[in-house]
Amino acid sequence: MKLKKRSYLTLILFSLFIYACSDMDEMDEYKRYTNGREISYTEKMDSVNVFAGRNRAQLQGIVNADPKITNFRVYWNSKNDSVTVPVERSQGIDTLSVIIDNLPENIYNFEVRTFDDEGNQSIPVYITGNVYGERYQESLGNRRYISHSLIGSNLTIDYASMDLSSGVIGTEIAYENDEGGQSEFFVPIDSTNVILDDFLGGSTYSYRTLFVPEENAIDTFYTAYDEFTPQFQITDPPYFTNASFPFERIAYDGARWGTPAGWIHNAAALNHNGFGAMDGDIFDLESGWGQADIINGKVYQTMVLEPGRYVYTIDISEINYEGADNNLDKGYFTVAEGSTLPDVDDVETSDDVFAYERINRANGLLRTLTFTITEITQVSIGIQTTNDQGAGRFIKINEFSLNRITEAPYLRNASFPFDLAADGGRWGTPEYWIHNDAALSHNGYGAADGNVDDRFDLESGWGEPNIVNGKVYQVLYLEPGTYRYSIDIFATNYQGDDAESDNGYFTVALGDTLPDVDVVETAEEVLAWEQIHRDNLAPVLEFTLTQTSEIAIGAQTTNAEGVGRFMQVSEFTLEKID
Repeated sequence: MKLKKRSYLTLILFSLFIYACSDMDEMDEYKRYTNGREISYTEKMDSVNVFAGRNRAQLQGIVNADPKITNFRVYWNSKNDSVTVPVERSQGIDTLSVIIDNLPENIYNFEVRTFDDEGNQSIPVYITGNVYGERYQESLGNRRYISHSLIGSNLTIDYASMDLSSGVIGTEIAYENDEGGQSEFFVPIDSTNVILDDFLGGSTYSYRTLFVPEENAIDTFYTAYDEFTPQFQITDPPYFTNASFPFERIAYDGARWGTPAGWIHNAAALNHNGFGAMDGDIFDLESGWGQADIINGKVYQTMVLEPGRYVYTIDISEINYEGADNNLDKGYFTVAEGSTLPDVDDVETSDDVFAYERINRANGLLRTLTFTITEITQVSIGIQTTNDQGAGRFIKINEFSLNRITEAPYLRNASFPFDLAADGGRWGTPEYWIHNDAALSHNGYGAADGNVDDRFDLESGWGEPNIVNGKVYQVLYLEPGTYRYSIDIFATNYQGDDAESDNGYFTVALGDTLPDVDVVETAEEVLAWEQIHRDNLAPVLEFTLTQTSEIAIGAQTTNAEGVGRFMQVSEFTLEKID
């Protein structure tokens, strides 16, 4: 047993000797390779990132424990290119960074090492990053818009969506504001709609789209600027919004004073502790009696009007303005070109003013201003005043209205063949004519008959439903004068002898509708009427207006009890004769 143990021990010692000799051989070889010195490594850069740029890249990392580091080096292009960056170490963690310029667009494999003054270096850190250039730039396009809407100084732009993988971040708009200055606005890519509330109408804006090719990229790419000139959106009748009692409020002091919705105002008009232009539910510019003066207060709406003649009407409830030649109550009803009213002191001399009237209770409670524009124009319409020296002044207004004066030949689509707004086969509905449901007695169609070359026709019976209080008419706004309303009847069997079976009229009435059939002959608003009768195929009605007025003009009938009646008209004519 002892001999066996000694043999094992001898074997182990021999093996250790062999290993030691081998290790000494390797150490000798290592010393020959390093000239007998030990290698000292610097700390490697940690948390290395590459941030993409335009023909450049930024590398960034941190070092912590090694105070001997004096520089770091970045290699690329298979170590054929490099940059060395000095390092000044602090007592703690340092962030090291370098931007490498003049890199062609490509994908790069970077190698990063740190060094000390003795040339010792760290083990390498490898990282891959992108550099972008002209190829990426050429792939970019401006964000497409879907629509523009310009109303006054409010420009609304709706945008299409874009491929987010392109790196798009938004669109930059440069425009001229309504005070004549330059403004910029950024629209993020996740916004599909933008409203610029100070855009100068008639001007051109520029826009470009911005891209960041990667998250945290150091450069933003821009498309070239494109330009666009928005066209005003024509304001449709009735032109004004929130223009009659009771007025809606956007602000209220909880007691008495408010600010009307839909109206533009300057700060001077809000003279009741930040509220103004409303007393309860009525429009009112009021000062005095413990309330602040109004100095150059303006309240108005802005709209875009087509060429034509217009009348601005103000229906006043109460007023004590005297229109004296001082600033106690220097107020005006004003119509001016552009996105605002001129200052009170300039109203009577400004070239922008189309029409004005000095506010004065002696003028009466119903005021009208007539003006003409010759091309599509942005117009501001409203009221303005300076009430100084504590003067107690009020003007309470029931309603503001704007109407386009109808010009000759006055009636539209007024001769056969009548153009149809709806066509149901034989029966149709004439375009531009207003009708009530009773006039559409042929399954929702009415007032035009294809069997007589699309002539105007109010017909019932022969299997068709009755017409009970049917009305078909147009609404016009006419200047003072005497007018002649003529009707050329092609054929009719109306006899005008029964209030229920054929009670038809050609009618002219004040306002925006015709009265009911059964009160035509007695209604105060009726200016002229003629009962329809087969013995008179060319009726003529004359009427006189003493002031610019809204009128309804047309035909109406009640054909009940299943009686067959037709009234086929070839032409309606309206002319001013005096």
